[in-house]
Amino acid sequence: MIKTLLVDGRRYNLRTIKDEEREFHPMVKEHYKEIFGEDSFYFEKRKLVSRSGIAGIPDAFVITLSKPYEWYIVENELSTHDVHKHIVSQVSTFVDTIDELETQRDVRDALYNQLDSDDKLLIEKKTGMDSHRFLDNLITEFNYKIALIFDEITPEVEKASKSLRRLANTEIIEFKTFIGDDSPNPHAHLITIPTQTKKEVIAEIPTKKERETPEYYKNWQSLFEWVDENVKEIVKELINEILAFGNITHAPHSKYYHFYKGESTTKNTFVVFLLTKKKLNVRIRTDPRTFRDHTGLVKDKIYKGWFFKQGQEREFKIENLNQIKVAIELIKYSYQISGEQSKKQESIENWY
Repeated sequence: MIKTLLVDGRRYNLRTIKDEEREFHPMVKEHYKEIFGEDSFYFEKRKLVSRSGIAGIPDAFVITLSKPYEWYIVENELSTHDVHKHIVSQVSTFVDTIDELETQRDVRDALYNQLDSDDKLLIEKKTGMDSHRFLDNLITEFNYKIALIFDEITPEVEKASKSLRRLANTEIIEFKTFIGDDSPNPHAHLITIPTQTKKEVIAEIPTKKERETPEYYKNWQSLFEWVDENVKEIVKELINEILAFGNITHAPHSKYYHFYKGESTTKNTFVVFLLTKKKLNVRIRTDPRTFRDHTGLVKDKIYKGWFFKQGQEREFKIENLNQIKVAIELIKYSYQISGEQSKKQESIENWY
């Protein structure tokens, strides 16, 4: 069957895409705003890995700033691929990995690092939130969608759509390309995005609860009850040691535990606990002019979570009680400089 578009008397023939990486992916990237909306951001692929070692690499990620805010795991596919053996399997892998807290944090940081300063300002203007905090809230709330973009929706794709939507909230989008009959340029694209009423979507797609969000993921307390006993002992011991510093305010916030030097304000935050099953991740504030890690625990990576221009945010992990002593040295350093940086903020270089 020959498919042709006639535009102002000019004939455009359907283009057969043979090379997904070289031909199809660049076209989708070029026109992502036509697909997802003007208030959308496109991010390059990022490997997703589960705790059990299952891994998948989506072709892209997209977030939208139009309410309701959404984020997409994007997979571009040619209709010539085996939908059931190849594509359903891929989507299943994405779902298995992205529902894990550590994977979400990894994706959040990867997307944040791709934003330039103008992007961050736009996000703050549109959402009223710091861009990192916005990404954290968006990605850790499980409201993702899978966007499958095909060069053509064939009967095989239609048949597989029910299986795909059972796995996750999935949108199947058709992105056809037509070229002039006398030259590959100019060309035209025909984009078909399915429209569904809210009632239809709810009936067909598992809701957040139906997707069985882990009970332990609700808040700090549920996470604390879920972790290994060893991690619980580490947390209890560290809290006691930190309170001995004096003038400490501390409390859980969502899934994290915050410590403040004095009042519980952002500028006074000096340490944050992040729980995982077998270890405790600790974020501290550092001054790049004075910080020296003699413990070997601290990662080189600079994070963008809680300290916002109050110093460089770094992380270390504690897996056993023998590390408490060196952990307290690092936390005490963060405690000591937090007051100094609050007073001298105007004169400190923008380290971000």
